[in-house]
Amino acid sequence: MAIDVAFSIQANDYLDPDRAYDLYWSGVITDKKKFLCPGTDCTAQVTCANLDEDLLDMKVVPHYRIYGEHSKDCEVFNNKPLNLQYEDGTSVKEEKRTVDESIVDTFLLERPDSYYDEARSDRGANNQVFKKPEFVRRSKDTRLRETGSIGNIYSVRSVVGRYIRYRNDGSIKQRRVNILGKDIYYRSIFKCIWEQDLNELPSYPVIYYGWAFINRLPSGAGYQIKFKKKFKRGDDEYTSTIMIADRLIESYKIKKLVATRLEKINAQDKPTAFVFVYGEPSENISQAGNKYANFSIKNLDMIDINYDCPLPKEYNK
Repeated sequence: MAIDVAFSIQANDYLDPDRAYDLYWSGVITDKKKFLCPGTDCTAQVTCANLDEDLLDMKVVPHYRIYGEHSKDCEVFNNKPLNLQYEDGTSVKEEKRTVDESIVDTFLLERPDSYYDEARSDRGANNQVFKKPEFVRRSKDTRLRETGSIGNIYSVRSVVGRYIRYRNDGSIKQRRVNILGKDIYYRSIFKCIWEQDLNELPSYPVIYYGWAFINRLPSGAGYQIKFKKKFKRGDDEYTSTIMIADRLIESYKIKKLVATRLEKINAQDKPTAFVFVYGEPSENISQAGNKYANFSIKNLDMIDINYDCPLPKEYNK
């Protein structure tokens, strides 16, 4: 039986798999088995599969698996909406909408300061005797829905994961994501760096992707990502790069995940990766006359680096 939200004993919060993954790699969560079914009086044990994996294949995304027995009153077991309340007595059910094709995800470009601070430390409780909180803590960042958690997302990695999920469940044609107040269909948010004409690109940021070389900078202060394919304008070609300084990695809460991937890729004989980046290419010409259309990022949530192409084969260019 699949569930889209579970109660984390270590974070003392109801989490969807995306946020659980973030909290694991930031060090707040340390055990993928310390989750419980969110149903009333239910202590069925739950594991978050792939939580501890530096995923080689995003097609196998983090997800919950129940491996314990439900209580007789558990909503999940009885296929009913969760009976949860906020601290002020308001029923979560009153704020719910059925998760259908009208739901629009919201991609925010910065996480709130409280994103990681909200989680509380593990009390070391045993799953079998742990009593879940009676109330759900209100959060402006996540709204519990009848079939899970549909809330704000904060990283390109999560956008890619949602795209794969919606494609697999057949709803991709209707699914949208709101960025900076603009609704964009998931199926049109990705642009391949493959001889794209700069004159024909969107006038707003989207997610660009493609195979790239990743090399350590000669200064030793970071990495250069250089896309294999180039942008074009007429007969002119524009090389596209991204610079990732070590200080940017150090300031990132999930730096363990990013650093692990960069180090593994850079150690390969041919250090290449499949890269997604949210932004707009900025044109410039070097003193040697070389033309560039580069991306600048201030936040590592705006980039995702993969060992292989996680998207369908038609994207693998």
